[in-house]
Amino acid sequence: MPVNLTPSNGDTFKFKVATIQAEPVWLDLRGGVDKTIRLIGEAAGEGAKIIGFPEVFIPGYPWTPWANSFLASSDVLAKYQANSMGLHSPEMAEIQAAAKATGSWVVLGFSERDGGSIYIAQVIISAAGEIVNHRRKIKPTHYEKTIFGDGSAQSIHNVVQTPYGRLGALNCWEHIQPALKAHFYSQLPQLFVGGWWPAFPPGTGNCPFIVTGEASARMTQMVSMEGGCFGLTACQVVSEEGARTMKMAGFPWFKFPGGGFSVIYGPDGSELTERIDPGIEKVVIAEISLDQIDKVKLVADTMGNYSRHDLLHVEAHGKNWRAATYANEEEAAENEAWIGDVKNAR
Repeated sequence: MPVNLTPSNGDTFKFKVATIQAEPVWLDLRGGVDKTIRLIGEAAGEGAKIIGFPEVFIPGYPWTPWANSFLASSDVLAKYQANSMGLHSPEMAEIQAAAKATGSWVVLGFSERDGGSIYIAQVIISAAGEIVNHRRKIKPTHYEKTIFGDGSAQSIHNVVQTPYGRLGALNCWEHIQPALKAHFYSQLPQLFVGGWWPAFPPGTGNCPFIVTGEASARMTQMVSMEGGCFGLTACQVVSEEGARTMKMAGFPWFKFPGGGFSVIYGPDGSELTERIDPGIEKVVIAEISLDQIDKVKLVADTMGNYSRHDLLHVEAHGKNWRAATYANEEEAAENEAWIGDVKNAR
């Protein structure tokens, strides 16, 4: 059946969106929740209706095992796991209440504690304070695999309807997962938050370009152009003190204070906000209207006039599997309630 977008890609209503560039409260769940709530209030106070946070903003991105041996990282990683946040937790409920109190839609990146494991997670919280989407990075990158588990199947459902348009979320190098992006575009996002790590300027310590802040920002820009949607790049800052806490000091790829590259892109890939100092904290704001999307889709709509789904398409599986299932319906229902999956809205 044909899809009627409401609001449409020709809607001229103007509204503000915000993306966060800030330093996490490293290894401190309580401090991270308090700072997240403060930043939600600050962004909403500037009129933002949609607010995007970096990848694992609570309790911060762990560059630690990239820069050290696993043995040298073990004390930091133990604190990291202890200060990760549960999906259904009092701390998350506080953040939900902040979204509701400010009337904001919030895309939050956090390290999710689930049983004995942690995951690179994102939630989309509605202006009513409800979690309407919960997902996990489908494949942790490189050394992230030593800490985090793979994302659950439902994580491919990562776009929801809001009064301001269809809002999506991606984590870090998910921006270069071709099949995941194809499925993402099939959900017809009109704007999305790209949650990112702290990353540093090209040439720093002879690091590969692909791990730099510039490369990361360009990945979000490319998704904006491919999908014809607004892209909010949200990333972290690392101070010298933060580098010491996370055992990042002395590794050649890093420069402190730094790590930031937050910017907002239009659906044509244009930068709607000025680049800011990579070492400062800032709530980056842009006023947008969805009619800018029509100008791009008229030229190339990768899910419509510029597609050949008869030749190439993605077959997806987005239903979570269980470690154990029950033939008895009552037991099965009890198990589902205990697990507490969010039914990702579309």
